[in-house]
Amino acid sequence: MNAAQVWGEQLRAVQRAIASYPASAGMLETRARERLPLLESMAAAAGATPTATTPSLQTALEAERLALQTHVAAVGLLEDRASRELLATLIAAAAEAVSALRLELDEPAIVDAFPGQRNRP
Repeated sequence: MNAAQVWGEQLRAVQRAIASYPASAGMLETRARERLPLLESMAAAAGATPTATTPSLQTALEAERLALQTHVAAVGLLEDRASRELLATLIAAAAEAVSALRLELDEPAIVDAFPGQRNRP
């Protein structure tokens, strides 16, 4: 897998997350959209913007968790400093989104030892 493919995958993960937010999400969706410019310049193979079948806070939470997992996995694929710095920014933003969405859903902000990894039933 080359860098363009990795960045394309990162961009699609964030696009999926954005498409999953309901109209009522307000600032949560705005923060997710702020990540797009960070990725658009890096992704050569972005593809079409995916759409969620049923936007909701729960769907957005699932999409943000997937984005977080995708960003964490990319750290092992890209070794240059600039890529790792951008991935660190994306990981922090996705983790913040997961926590904020969990609070909106009246769930504890973080219950997993490793955010982005489901380690409990």
